[in-house]
Amino acid sequence: MFRQGDVLLEKLNAIPERSSTDETLLVRGEGRNHGHFIKGEAVEILNAEENELTGGGGIVTQYLNVKVEAALEHLLIDSGDWTQEHAPIIIPPGKYRVIKQREYNPYSKAIRAVKD
Repeated sequence: MFRQGDVLLEKLNAIPERSSTDETLLVRGEGRNHGHFIKGEAVEILNAEENELTGGGGIVTQYLNVKVEAALEHLLIDSGDWTQEHAPIIIPPGKYRVIKQREYNPYSKAIRAVKD
C-alpha cells in the first residue's frame, strides 16, 4: 500500500474490467488548486464505477495497471508544479485500486472524506 495525503493505493492481484481514461489526476484536493497525479510512461488508468466503495467504506476512484515504475505526485492543477506538500512516491509495477479515504468522527458521529 502507498498513501499520499487522502489518497491510498492498494495493491491487487487483478483489477476489474472498466473503461480506460487518459486523465492522470487521481484525486483533486479539497478547496485548493492541487491534486494527486500518477505519472509514468506505461500506466493504464481505468475508471471506477460511480459510487464504488471498498469493504471499509473508502471511495474507489480509479484502478491502475502500472507496467513500468511510475510516480504518485502532488501537483498544482493549473501549472503542474510540485506543491512541496507531499514528496513524490515511486510506485512499482503492479495492479492497484485508488481510494479516496474517509474518516469517522466519533464526536459528531459522522463520516467524511479526508481533506488534504
